[in-house]
Amino acid sequence: MKEREEFEKFLKACLKKETKGYPKELKKGIFYALSGGKRIRPLLLFKLLKKKKLLIKRKEIMKIGLVIELIHNFSLVHDDLPAIDNDDYRRGRLTCHKVFGEGKAILIGDALFSLAFKLLSETKIEKEKKIEILKSLTKATNDLVVGEFLDITKKELTKKEYLEIVRKKTGALFRLVYEIAAILSSLPLKKRREYAYRGENYGILFQIEDDLKDKLSLPFLSELKAKWHCLKNH
Repeated sequence: MKEREEFEKFLKACLKKETKGYPKELKKGIFYALSGGKRIRPLLLFKLLKKKKLLIKRKEIMKIGLVIELIHNFSLVHDDLPAIDNDDYRRGRLTCHKVFGEGKAILIGDALFSLAFKLLSETKIEKEKKIEILKSLTKATNDLVVGEFLDITKKELTKKEYLEIVRKKTGALFRLVYEIAAILSSLPLKKRREYAYRGENYGILFQIEDDLKDKLSLPFLSELKAKWHCLKNH
């Protein structure tokens, strides 16, 4: 079974179990928010761990991948809200607030967020590793919020401001993926920091390329892309 298909199957089974007893519409909203994603972040985690000798069951690695995916989709649901980006479409279909209403969309996002921490708390890995992952996860979610706040308060972006927002909004979760891979692989602290740096730069480049595709009118994007391609490969 391909990794993507394996993860999709796990996601559906896990969330079906976790949302048992939830109000029907909330459950529907959670699955709606999660459907159609490319699963870039969890698949990247699995790739980073592929050749590592780990004393962790595959199911637990899948669960950690789902934690990252839940946080990512929480941020998208809230990002689309009328008070923030006011987007009508996401992944080629109506956004959560257009389908369920603004209030319910906020709560759907909150549910994704809380489920992520619940799943991590139940993951069967070494206690010390779980604590380290929790620290990395809380830092990443904090950066997401700060990045989003900066994004809605800054109008005319300088290169420095753009990079600060991108580092926090997009770089944070890619940094988290690399940090988790380093933690699960029991890498020394120096190596973990190198992984975190690489992951953050990967995320920054990812966003720069995405903004170029969207033809965002920022004159410094092409220059930044060339610079971050170099950083990513070092």
